[in-house]
Amino acid sequence: MLEILKEGKARVSFFVNATWLEYMQYAGVTRRAYNEGHLIGMTYRLPNDSSKDMSDAQLRADIAKQGSKIFDLIGRYPKYVRLHDAGLKDAKLEPTIRSMGYTLVGFNLDQADYKFTSRDKANQIASIYESTFSKQADAFGRKASYIAVGYDIPASGAAGALPDIIAAVIRNGYDMVRLDGCTNDTMPYKKSALNNDGFVNDDFGFGGPKYVHGQSPVAIQNGRPVAGTMPSKVGDTPNTGGGGGGVTGAAGIVEPSYLVMLLAALVALAL
Repeated sequence: MLEILKEGKARVSFFVNATWLEYMQYAGVTRRAYNEGHLIGMTYRLPNDSSKDMSDAQLRADIAKQGSKIFDLIGRYPKYVRLHDAGLKDAKLEPTIRSMGYTLVGFNLDQADYKFTSRDKANQIASIYESTFSKQADAFGRKASYIAVGYDIPASGAAGALPDIIAAVIRNGYDMVRLDGCTNDTMPYKKSALNNDGFVNDDFGFGGPKYVHGQSPVAIQNGRPVAGTMPSKVGDTPNTGGGGGGVTGAAGIVEPSYLVMLLAALVALAL
């Protein structure tokens, strides 16, 4: 996945389950994602999926512990948080996280990659984007901005679908950005994991010298991502060749509409 994003000159937002970072392969992928300019957020899951047996101090300490694991890898405390969906509503969790200065993140486009687990089904994931963009245009006559969620786990088609998704984004005149780019947030990380005492940026963040947005077509050749030219419709495989032609559709937008891709788990599949 990271190779495809790199070839496509696209940046996304990875939400890391910090409990996995004890394993070297997950930690290595997380560090690489950060060093290649992607935003790192946190997926938080309550112990036993409930805070009823935890004091306020214990809950705050556990949240901070997970955030500190990410800091140990990338030198930044995450600010943006997605909650693990266990199908249970915990009344104490959301207010506590917000009081600590974290920003909870939702989404308005589910790419459903967990339903399509092979490369030959990847075009069905891209079709969700095409359908969403088309319905928006038909109903309102203009584009909108989307926060799309995917699940980069071994049982999903997230990585295989990326070239088709990028093609759909370009074809419909959208611009892929990190979450901080969508919200114009120049401070996308926290100063500390425990306290609500301010925020910081880095070179890759919105307004920083290495901030990147947008995308270029990608094709898969001999199992590796390469620069591609735009396919004519969803389901067609992007052709190999010069990648310059496919970017003009997004570059010509006067008021760009954004597509923020959130990947709710980061695992070895991305290597």
